Formats: sequence, C-alpha cells, structure tokens
Amino acid sequence: MSNDGERMGDAASTEPRNIMQALPLADEFFLVGHDEYTGKPLISDGVLDTGLAGAVLGELVLWGRLHVGEDNVVTVRDQRAYGERVTDAALAEVLKQREAHPVRAWVEYLRDHSRMMVAPRLVRMGMIKRVQARVMLKQTVRYPATDPFQAASPRVRLRYVFDHPDHLDEQTAVLAGLVRATALDYLVGGGSPRETREGLEHMEERLRPDLRSLIAGVDAAVAQLALSARR
Repeated sequence: MSNDGERMGDAASTEPRNIMQALPLADEFFLVGHDEYTGKPLISDGVLDTGLAGAVLGELVLWGRLHVGEDNVVTVRDQRAYGERVTDAALAEVLKQREAHPVRAWVEYLRDHSRMMVAPRLVRMGMIKRVQARVMLKQTVRYPATDPFQAASPRVRLRYVFDHPDHLDEQTAVLAGLVRATALDYLVGGGSPRETREGLEHMEERLRPDLRSLIAGVDAAVAQLALSARR
C-alpha cells in the first residue's frame, strides 16, 4: 500500500478517531443525509438511496468480502455470512447472480431497498426513531435522531479530518467520496464550495483503487439519475 494508505491506517488509532468512534459506513451516510431534528432527507430520495446503496457495498469492500476491479466489476472474495443483517443481505443478492456486474448496476439494483435495509439497524441501536405520518393523503416516513448531537458525529468527524488530513482513515475517506458524489458536500462547511469539493476529492485520491472504483460507480449512478430527470 502507498504511504498515504499507511498514514490512513496509523490515523485509525489516533485520539480524535477514538473520541468520534465510527458507526458502519452506511449508518454514517444515512445520518449525514438526514436532518437530525426533523428526520427528513437533505437530498432527493433517489440520490440518497443511491449513496446508501454505495455505502452498503462499501462496507463489504472495506471488510474484504467484495472486491471492485479496474473494470469496475464487483466480485465476491468472502461469501460467508457474518450474522450482520445489512451486509449479509446485500452479499446474498450478489451471490444469486451467475454473472458479475459493475458497481453502477449493483447500486441501481440495491437502492430501492437501501433505506429499508439501513434504517432498522440504526433504530435497533437507538440512534433514530421511525416516524410515520400522513401528509396531503400521502404516507411519509421520517427518521429523527434520538440524540441530535450524536447523530451529527459523522459530519463532525468528516469536518475534523477535512481540517486535519493527517488523521484520515479509510472509512472516512469513503464517506467523503459518497458525500461529494451525492452533493452533500455543502454540509462539510468551511471555505468556498469549490475548496470543499476539492478537499473531499483529495481524500478520495488517497483511497486504494477498489474503493476509488466504488465511488466512481456511485458517481455514474447519480449522473444517470440526473440525466433521466432532464428527459
């Protein structure tokens, strides 16, 4: 691994990392993508669910259960069930397919169910509540945080690492890529929008190739959503 990657590994044991202990990647992205008080999504449902699907796949790649090759194709490295509902369910879907598919295809396949996969995990942990209401004859579901300050911790850590790049770790770098890909970068704050985006891109550049390919697949799926909306 490169020197940057080695610095990421060292940073994982630093004090700021211990203070703001990371949740699973998809849980972190879920919290970043929702207002901690109202529980409403901060971006469109389609883009949010695309980012969530990418985050679920990202958990599997981070744990070495999936791999993304240079051709962006997803392959299975470890097909064992780990007893974790979200990632085991996603891996089971990958294993059902006889042929390998690129990241974008998997993101588009999983996104319709991604929120229903990830939200219950956070509810079980007591991080959020599921609130269902009827608005204008339509049922809506919101996920307000039980502790808004705790729910803000992934965003706070992302901001901290943005200002202290020596503390960058792999999961935070993937989170940065997902935040940038789904246009949530404005939440990071500090400097101009361009400076923020460039800072997040610099975090992505320090990722190993398979994780960069994962983010590229999410980028492609988000771009296709935007293209479809313009038609």
